[in-house]
Amino acid sequence: MSSEAPAGYLPGDPRYGLSGESLKQYYRTKAAQWAIYCWDVGERSDAVLRTAMPNASGTRNGLLAEQKAYVKSFGERVIGYGHFLSDDGRETLGTSFFMQLDDRVAADAFVANEPMSKAGVYQSVEIHRWSNSFQKRAAEYPRKGLQQFLCFGPKTGTPEFFREHLHAHESYFASYGDSFIFRGPIRSADGTENIGTALLLELPDRAAADKFWNNEPFAKNGGYGRDPRIVRWMFGD
Repeated sequence: MSSEAPAGYLPGDPRYGLSGESLKQYYRTKAAQWAIYCWDVGERSDAVLRTAMPNASGTRNGLLAEQKAYVKSFGERVIGYGHFLSDDGRETLGTSFFMQLDDRVAADAFVANEPMSKAGVYQSVEIHRWSNSFQKRAAEYPRKGLQQFLCFGPKTGTPEFFREHLHAHESYFASYGDSFIFRGPIRSADGTENIGTALLLELPDRAAADKFWNNEPFAKNGGYGRDPRIVRWMFGD
């Protein structure tokens, strides 16, 4: 009988060799982390919202320094902070935060006290339990001067499907190792189940981002069949 660990996570990954209950326990005991997506009012054609915030972009620009100071006050609990952009880079579509916070109550409070949220700049906010796979932070990433993209989406495959493709998925990601700013799975509310993905990487352009996603083993085989998204992004600092 082979003594090798089950094919799945690669050596060097803190999840290497874990599966089933041991993998769930790893996530249960890991500090809670959150992917927070805040979409600006201008992204929705709604007369009420336009009346409430007729100059959202101007308000956003006026609050950028305050937002940066607010994020900075969280110190090393900030995993990543940046802004969603249109593909041509001309329009800001919103802001994202990847944070280590104690629980969902703390994540809600973070958003409630964030300057642009308080000013009504956002039309909608999504808060997802997340796990930073390699404990990397955007501040530590050696930037290459290329474009950045956030790729995210919910899982639609079965657990058996993801087990089948896990090793190919991790090997594929390893081939893009120096392009990842950080990456990790979206988790269930209690942190034990993998229900999606959210990753940031730096690539030459949108075509390269599409190629990355379309050839990723989970995505290529239909594992993210419902509402996968690739959004251009930029560092918030």
